[in-house]
Amino acid sequence: MARRAVIRKKHKTIRKTKSETYLVNVKYLGDEPSFKGEMSKVEYMQALTWYNSMCTASEAREYLETYLNNQARSADLKKLKNVPDKWINKTSAWIARMISRGISVPEDSRNFLETKLTESFTRIKEKEEKTEFPKNVISIQDRIKEKTHDIIGDIEGLIDEKDTLNDFSFYDWLQTKEVPVLYSSKIVEKYVPLLQELIEVSEGKDEQLKEAYKVYSKKQLKEFILFVNMIIEDAERYASNTKKVRKPRKPRTVSVEKRLKNFKYQKEDNNFKIASINPEKILGAQELWAFNTKYKTLTVLRANNRDGLQIKGTSIINYDEQTSVTKRTGRKPEYFIERVLKGGKIVLKKLMDEMDKQSPLAYRINENTILLKVV
Repeated sequence: MARRAVIRKKHKTIRKTKSETYLVNVKYLGDEPSFKGEMSKVEYMQALTWYNSMCTASEAREYLETYLNNQARSADLKKLKNVPDKWINKTSAWIARMISRGISVPEDSRNFLETKLTESFTRIKEKEEKTEFPKNVISIQDRIKEKTHDIIGDIEGLIDEKDTLNDFSFYDWLQTKEVPVLYSSKIVEKYVPLLQELIEVSEGKDEQLKEAYKVYSKKQLKEFILFVNMIIEDAERYASNTKKVRKPRKPRTVSVEKRLKNFKYQKEDNNFKIASINPEKILGAQELWAFNTKYKTLTVLRANNRDGLQIKGTSIINYDEQTSVTKRTGRKPEYFIERVLKGGKIVLKKLMDEMDKQSPLAYRINENTILLKVV
């Protein structure tokens, strides 16, 4: 009889709780350091080693809080609350603990403690300054006003030079400058009152206006009117044409996961021994064949264009109402299911003609619907 191989059990590692670990460390490192008089360098290093081995990050924070509280530094205490644990220098916390216990630490250690505290507080301030919103942000309305003022200023320059501008087209000027459509309406608002005023001057009914424009001859006044009228008409035409040629905004592409978020269907049915296909295959398909296990109806949904069928909520959309149909399978549901699953395009094209009883079109998919096939 063959001897059995000796099976050695793996030694199970026993995890120690914090208290157990603490007790083990105390056994070898002793209790918390306590010194009378000034510490030597060796004693100072031994004390730091003890705190590094025995204390945690949360205790380091407590030691600093106690240190600041003993010195009545309430402002620094508030700052310390915003300092994350990773920014707390543990060595400085051990020094603070020793000072709080009345131990006389070296002078350079005190300086080190204060330096590290200052560094932590400075980092918080820098972070807050980075996250603050920039001051004196110009609003959209102010930007529009500023831009409008600049454009009007350029147009005023054109009006001053109108006598020297031969065959000038304000429409071309707007195109060359690529002036946004928004400012076209601002231009019209600005110069319609001026045009009306100039027309009143030419009619000579208002004595005050005649006095104001007396420097213009009748010919100059007429040319001025035509120039301002051109500015208004070209601005209106430019706005109209630019809106027409503006590219339509592309609709955001919705992820497949989001489209199928609320889509419910029956994954499988043990009675008929059938299971649903992945509903993602419906998107863009030309045909969907589905079977309702509760009412034993067979549905075919055919797409109405090349984009194929789509899903919205629990419904199939983009189907052709004329060619899509739902019919009852009667006493032969297994037969028709088999025909759908194994049949080709020719079989599927004539399959619905084999059934007589028509039902309302089941374009909404529910938890009783098996997704049999897509084409």
